[in-house]
Amino acid sequence: MWMVLSFIIGALAVLFAVENNAPAKVTFLSWEFQQSLGVVLLIGFLAGFVAALIVYLPTHLRNRWRIRRHEKRIAEVEADLAAERGKRAQLEIERAESMRAQAGHSSAEH
Repeated sequence: MWMVLSFIIGALAVLFAVENNAPAKVTFLSWEFQQSLGVVLLIGFLAGFVAALIVYLPTHLRNRWRIRRHEKRIAEVEADLAAERGKRAQLEIERAESMRAQAGHSSAEH
């Protein structure tokens, strides 16, 4: 799916650059070059995308680490809960056996 989407976006970018082939002069500080308008706009778009990715990436990674830590903790708590439920079930069985034994002793005494 990603390959198809990437191909479509790439094809649209090439089509955009070909259709906007008017020359554009770019000057930044002492750096200067001339290229077609479409290429200049695509380079600007890519530069903005990379800058946004650099800003977003640390937050994304930190959130993924938190999610993994929380998922691990949830698994531990669920395992503890299952163990406690097992203990409770065993205690209920022992209690029921004890109640039956007491009922047997009290009926034998009468």
